[in-house]
Amino acid sequence: MCRLLGYCAKAPVSLADLLGTEGLADFTALSALHGDGWGMAWYDGADPVVAKSAGAAVAEPRYGDLAATSLGPLGLLHLRWATPGLAVEDCNSHPFRYGSYVLAHNGAIHPQERLGEMLPPQWERQLGGTTDSERYFLHLMWRLAERDGDVMEAIADTTADIAARYAPNSLNAILLAPGMLYAISWHDPARIPREQLRLRGVDRPDDIEAYFDLSYTETAGAVVVASSGWPMAGWTPLPRQHVLAVDQATQVASVIPIPARVLAAARQPRLAVAPGRPHGAGSADGPRHGRGTTGRRACARSRTCTSPSWTSTSG
Repeated sequence: MCRLLGYCAKAPVSLADLLGTEGLADFTALSALHGDGWGMAWYDGADPVVAKSAGAAVAEPRYGDLAATSLGPLGLLHLRWATPGLAVEDCNSHPFRYGSYVLAHNGAIHPQERLGEMLPPQWERQLGGTTDSERYFLHLMWRLAERDGDVMEAIADTTADIAARYAPNSLNAILLAPGMLYAISWHDPARIPREQLRLRGVDRPDDIEAYFDLSYTETAGAVVVASSGWPMAGWTPLPRQHVLAVDQATQVASVIPIPARVLAAARQPRLAVAPGRPHGAGSADGPRHGRGTTGRRACARSRTCTSPSWTSTSG
C-alpha cells in the first residue's frame, strides 16, 4: 500500500506552497509507515521528469529540496509501502514513465505469481522492475494504444481485465499526461488489509476503513487529490469506480464514472498488438477522456523478485 498525491495548478508551484508548511509535514509524516521509497514527477515542457528513491521521504534531504522547489504546474508525489517479496530499490519505486505518461499506484494485484500473465510478451519485455504496479501501468498504455489515446476507455479496459483475471484490493492511481491529471478511484472495501494496518500501528477503525479513499480539493489556483491518513478537512471524496480528470488549461475538474465492461470480453486480450510508440501511447492529438528518471541505483531488467503471498500490500 502506498500514499498518492497529485496536483494540477494554473502556474508552477512547489509542494510546500501548495500544501503549506504544516500540510506538507503532515503528508510527509506518512512516510514513517510508507517508508519503502518515494517519487515525484512533473513536466519540463511536454516531457515528464521523474525523481525517485528507495529511501524514506522523511529521511532524505533531496525530497525536502524538491518539495520546496517550484517544479511545474502539474505533478504527483508517491510514498511506497512495498509488497512483501518485491524488492525495495529505485526501479520498483513509483512513479513509472512511458513516453509522455507517468503513473503512481496504490494497491496490490493478487496472486503475485501470475503477474507474468497480465501483459502480451512484447509489453512484458518493456518492464524496468518487478512490480504489479508497473505491469498495471503498461497494461493501461497497451490499451491506450488500442483505443487511439482515449484515456477513459483505456482505464475501463484495464480495470475490467485486471478485475476479471486477478483479485486486486486497489487500482487507485494518479496518471499524468501532458496538460491532464487523472485520479483513478478503484478499490474493494472487502479487501482492505486490516490486520496488516493494525500491525503497522493504524488502530483507529475509521482510519482503517478509509485507507483506500481518495479525496480532492479545489482552490483558486489548483486542484489537489490525495490518499487518506492526514488532515483533509473540507476535501471532497472521490467515489469508487470514478476518475477525477483535471484539465490544466481550464482548471476544470470532472468526476467521470469508469465505463462498465463485459468481463468475458476483457478476459481475451489481443496479444498481437504492436508495442507502444516510444514517445507516448496516445494519438497525435494527445490524450482524450471520453474523447529522465533519477535515482541512487539503476535496476537491472531482472525477474528475480517474486511474491507468492496473497497477503501482500502494494507494488
